Amino acid sequence: MKPTPIKQTGRVLCAALALLLGNLPSFAQTINDADRHEIVTKLGDRLVAVYPFPEISAKYKEALTKFEADGHYNNLTEQELASKLTEDLRKTHKDVHLRVSRSMNAGARGGARPQVNTDAKSNYGFKKVEIDGATSTAYVEIPGPFLGSQEAFEMAAASMGMCAYSKYIILDVRHNPGGTGQMGRFLASYFYNPGREQFYLNGFYKDRKRDEQEWTYAYTPGKHMPDAKVYILTGRGTGSASEGFAYAMQKLKRATIVGDTSAGAGIAGGNVQLGHNLQAFVPIKMVVGPNDNVGWEGIGVIPEVLTGKEDALVATRKLILQDILKTSTDTLQKAAAQWVIDNDGIAANAAVNMKSKYGDLVGKYTSDITVTYQKGNLLWNRAEPGKPVESYMLKEVKPDVLVITDLNANIGPNVSRVYINRDAQGKIESLTRKTLLGNGNISGAGQPIKKV
Repeated sequence: MKPTPIKQTGRVLCAALALLLGNLPSFAQTINDADRHEIVTKLGDRLVAVYPFPEISAKYKEALTKFEADGHYNNLTEQELASKLTEDLRKTHKDVHLRVSRSMNAGARGGARPQVNTDAKSNYGFKKVEIDGATSTAYVEIPGPFLGSQEAFEMAAASMGMCAYSKYIILDVRHNPGGTGQMGRFLASYFYNPGREQFYLNGFYKDRKRDEQEWTYAYTPGKHMPDAKVYILTGRGTGSASEGFAYAMQKLKRATIVGDTSAGAGIAGGNVQLGHNLQAFVPIKMVVGPNDNVGWEGIGVIPEVLTGKEDALVATRKLILQDILKTSTDTLQKAAAQWVIDNDGIAANAAVNMKSKYGDLVGKYTSDITVTYQKGNLLWNRAEPGKPVESYMLKEVKPDVLVITDLNANIGPNVSRVYINRDAQGKIESLTRKTLLGNGNISGAGQPIKKV
């Protein structure tokens, strides 16, 4: 075969590269005057047509027209124009929903979504469910967004099914940017008996004939939880439909909101294709509380419990523990709650000199247990026939109550303790070991452990 000359190969490669570059979207190129005028005009006209507040939409169009006439949008790339338009709109009136962006799919028919199923990768908006049997608490992390697909509702129903037998429900939407309001209504429905629909939110349009009431659903699959105590965690990352969920549940007095004030995006809308790979999210419906004209737009959902720098989840778990001690008639549950509260003493007592305070624990005990002192620490050592000795550090929970750190870690952290039993003179008589089980029961380890 005759070899291809190097110069000819170079020309072929250059030609192929030029053809490839010629077919790529020219995102870096400036938008010509005619296309720019069409984009700005289409955006202004759409705002006048559908934005729910006519006086504000008129200001938007007036500002866009003036900025264009002043040459504010001349010689800009797609990304630069999108940023400038968004900036100018928000200077005119701060609506955090309203924005212009560049999208690879903006010019596609119907705004087609990418082929990669990102919804499935994000588990349709639901990240995890954790059940704490000791306090009968279910925690659901919902980073979102709220989706309206069959798979998303199935995931929501499955998550609620996991929570069904817990007395306390924590729903975490601190990082949920929004989505469809239907998901919030779906979740809210689980906290009412079937058939007991609630007026959830009210939405109004520029054309007030289109106004619509939003209600919870009469039926959702699985067990409902009308008596559960609900806590919703919010933060600056809580936006739009997830704010609506928190706001409605707060106004219905069906949930306690904990955390930080949300984003304040209370006008629902949708994408409008402007051309040149640009699209605008244009708000079309103002959402307010039931039987009210006030919403969270520009204000945000303000929690009953503002946590400041403290983690909202940690703060909520403390609220639940306090509520158990105050209201529960279940002595086992109250004992488990007190156990968890007492565990705060482990860190607080970190500076305790264990040898000085508990040095008389050192020695050999029944049940193949020894307590030793090593490098400033007291160690709980367990020896079983045919197995290596297991050693666990002892730390003080409160006077004469020590945690056996990491023992039974498969159940949870700090679930095994040693209680010191003393005689009238304060001398150690025996030890009692107890374990907080996953179901909230506290198990004793048989007979008291004595020195031998």
